[in-house]
Amino acid sequence: MKISVIIPAYNEEDYIGKTIESLHNLARKSDEIIVVDGSSIDKTAAIAKKNGAIVINVPKRGIGYARQQGLLKATGDIVAFTDADTIVGNLWLTKIEQTLTKNNVVGVFGTFRVPDGWWLYKFYVNILQPILNQIYWWMKIPMAPGQNIAFLRRAGLACGGFPEDFKIAEDIEMARRLMTQGRVVFRQDLIVTSSGRRGQEGPAMFSRIFKAFILYFIFRKANRIGFPDMR
Repeated sequence: MKISVIIPAYNEEDYIGKTIESLHNLARKSDEIIVVDGSSIDKTAAIAKKNGAIVINVPKRGIGYARQQGLLKATGDIVAFTDADTIVGNLWLTKIEQTLTKNNVVGVFGTFRVPDGWWLYKFYVNILQPILNQIYWWMKIPMAPGQNIAFLRRAGLACGGFPEDFKIAEDIEMARRLMTQGRVVFRQDLIVTSSGRRGQEGPAMFSRIFKAFILYFIFRKANRIGFPDMR
């Protein structure tokens, strides 16, 4: 099967090169790497092109919109999403492909770790989140992280894809939509490593995330809370 890897990016010149390099070092390499650049004003696009990625420049920013544009432009049978500050492990696409070739499986997601950043954010992501994700999964709530989700492209298109106006939880909504098309699998051993910079705001970040998730899980809205344009 052909695999496309999609990376949303905005002003990621300090990270994007290492992210793409980790994709080139995979045991099972992708057939195309697409960087959806939200009109960066730094060298993000140039670095991505230099490292062999297809760059799609879009005038609008927003994580849901960027992921959806990547899905629409991809040509792979499988589309795998990660973020511009994320390093994937050697067997990342191997595990994804193995899972998505099983009968009636249309999607798979894993988890992520952070090696640096605010101590409380590291505790939440590295220690608490894996436990919570398993509990959520038992409750049939797919807490899929956008930097570690993959699915069959036909299934993603059939369910409408990512919500373009979502600023957070677009990944969870995508996983929920995929569940209408077939089985979605949560793999604890599918792990990527992301920058801990999202925790740099401290308590303010947790406050915004809490408010956004309340809006999402109660009203299915996740587009009213402002978040920094970083991916």
